[in-house]
Amino acid sequence: MLTASRSGGTHLNYSWGRLDANSGQFRFRVVHLASWLGRWQTLEEQAARNPFAAIVMAQLQAQATSQSGPQRLVSKTRIIQLLYQYRYSKQDVLALFRIIDWMMALPAELEPAFEQAIITIEQEHKMAFVTSIERLGEKRGWEKGRNEGQITLLQRLLTRKFGPLPESVQQRIQTATPAQIETWSLNVLDAQTLEEVFAS
Repeated sequence: MLTASRSGGTHLNYSWGRLDANSGQFRFRVVHLASWLGRWQTLEEQAARNPFAAIVMAQLQAQATSQSGPQRLVSKTRIIQLLYQYRYSKQDVLALFRIIDWMMALPAELEPAFEQAIITIEQEHKMAFVTSIERLGEKRGWEKGRNEGQITLLQRLLTRKFGPLPESVQQRIQTATPAQIETWSLNVLDAQTLEEVFAS
């Protein structure tokens, strides 16, 4: 399956060996995924019974909207709306949503609009499968884990270079913003004293 090419041969051949020795050949059938862009109505109809068709739709739209956040927002919302329209089970909707959400990631400034669109879709279909609270909770949980990892790394770097950290320094690090943690981590490279790390 080729995800970018729109057309080409129907098969690929793979050969190995030499003519005067052991050799062999495989012949693979090729599916050009992008060719389905011209059969979008068929894809939507197939997605009603085949969840994989919804994934194909997301892949095609992810490529088509790679340079336009607003267009991706519209396409992503439409595909999610279809999942509810097709009456997939909650388990299927959640599984597909996570994949599509990853494949069609939006710019941060468009996330609130998508969150609101999800709320509207769920209200229209009276099916609260993917609530904004649940999605934000997962996102914040991931961000919290990432921030804690950055704090731990900074503490290890400082301890390795300057020795055990004073309690006041540890408290300062724990209450710092992600931007501050990043700045201080970079400062460790050139700082000669602990004070220089926090100079800016």
